[in-house]
Amino acid sequence: MSRDPFEEMQKRNPVTRDELPMAPMPVAETILGRRARGATPGWAMAAAAAFLVATVGGGMLLWLGGGDAAPVGSGGTTTSTGVSTTAVTPVAVDGAVYFFLEQTGEGWQGGPFLVPLAVEVEAAYDGSGGSAAQTATLAHAVIERLLQGPGEHATSVPAMSTAIPEGTAVNGVGVEEGTGIVIVDLSSEFASAGGSASMIGRVAQVVYTLTRLDGVNGVRFEIGGVPTTVFGGEGFTVEDPATRGTFEGLPPDSLVPAVMIESPAYGGEAGYPLIATGTANVFEATVSVTLTDGDGLIIFEGFTTASCGTGCRGEWEISVEYDTSTISQAGEWGSLIAFESSAEDSRPINVREHPVWLHGDADPADTTTTSIAPFDCSGHLWETPFAEQPGLPEAVAEKRAAIWDAVVECDWDQLQRLLGPGLSYTFGGGDDSIDAPIHHWQYLEAQGEQPMLFLAELLNRPFGTTEGEGVTYYVWPSVHTKEWDAATQAEIERLRPLYGDEDFSDFEAFGAYFGYRVGITDNGDWVYFIAGD
Repeated sequence: MSRDPFEEMQKRNPVTRDELPMAPMPVAETILGRRARGATPGWAMAAAAAFLVATVGGGMLLWLGGGDAAPVGSGGTTTSTGVSTTAVTPVAVDGAVYFFLEQTGEGWQGGPFLVPLAVEVEAAYDGSGGSAAQTATLAHAVIERLLQGPGEHATSVPAMSTAIPEGTAVNGVGVEEGTGIVIVDLSSEFASAGGSASMIGRVAQVVYTLTRLDGVNGVRFEIGGVPTTVFGGEGFTVEDPATRGTFEGLPPDSLVPAVMIESPAYGGEAGYPLIATGTANVFEATVSVTLTDGDGLIIFEGFTTASCGTGCRGEWEISVEYDTSTISQAGEWGSLIAFESSAEDSRPINVREHPVWLHGDADPADTTTTSIAPFDCSGHLWETPFAEQPGLPEAVAEKRAAIWDAVVECDWDQLQRLLGPGLSYTFGGGDDSIDAPIHHWQYLEAQGEQPMLFLAELLNRPFGTTEGEGVTYYVWPSVHTKEWDAATQAEIERLRPLYGDEDFSDFEAFGAYFGYRVGITDNGDWVYFIAGD
């Protein structure tokens, strides 16, 4: 069994290394030494489409479609003012379209949920229509790509699916200049068949895809040229215009997960630093983020705070700075993983994972051996006598004493023998060897951190308990078992000198203690020694 809960989850990760998507096409072309692809038939329709400029309710509407019919306006008179026949040049544009991704791994609760899939589209634009015209061409291109479906991703693991009926076509796309409202005219197939869940899903796919574009603030729907806000026989009604907020009042977990990665998109490229963004509705608004390389080894781990949480969805962002020298010069697939840490035992829950293409600046380093600089084990700094703690079950008391003895003697071999099954020692990691926790702690000691001193100190602090599924966890320090404002002043003061006033302020702002903590089950298994949110 893995000694890391995140690694255990990775074993069941549906995105295996052999099933990762191909490198993004521009990268693949570079690797193969070929020029970028020429225009594909996918943009031919857009290149031949006409721009129709009309007045709509006092504003300007730029319409991109395949026919001669003027768009149906919303709330005003529509007047054709001319058609552009200027030659246009297709331009490759990186974008994203939204499909539903199956949930098949441990920690992947609920679903399937929407996920932005990285795509490249060809948008024909002659530069004469201003920003609204540019938006119209991009909107038309991404909707065309969305209607093509997930393609090869429909049979990948995990699989993607679409709620949009086969045969749906786009009649035209318009953009109201000055308002950022996109009007999309779809064929009758879009509103046919399916119950309310299917209708909600397909409308959400269009809205999420279009509102991802810069400057798009909402979407109005037309079916065969007729403005529509009601879909399906069960009468699913959308706002006018529809926004992502339209779907917030729907049943929980119906469309988006508790933690959602928006950027980089699924299968997209990661720059340096990698700027990860998304939304979340999690406890205390805290989102943990891990980046792994092509071998599954952690090259970054940290956390960030969303703008809202615990009952509301907020936005989050984090700058991921990783060691590019460990990445192949040709590039390789890594995984960006965002999740919520369980308040009970720190295991990852509400996990999301995006395969991302990493760029390196050097040949892969030889990772067959790990060199750890000489260090002084901080366990030797312990001077206070071991304190008896009445109330502990015999098995717990014995394990606590044995760990303490090994730590203050810096007896790494004995400490390794005391490791419990599935012991959590860090969030994530690709090393499943039996001595991985020991190597991790030795590495931290060599970096000047003092995990062994913390381990010895904490075992002499007051303990608390939490209940799991048929098991009781004995936890040091006791403040980790409760909200920060419920901790007594005596419990807080017992954390000195490990932590000071500045740390206490951080814990108070976070709402809970997130420093080092130790967990032993009631049967005497040592199951975690971990720090972080």
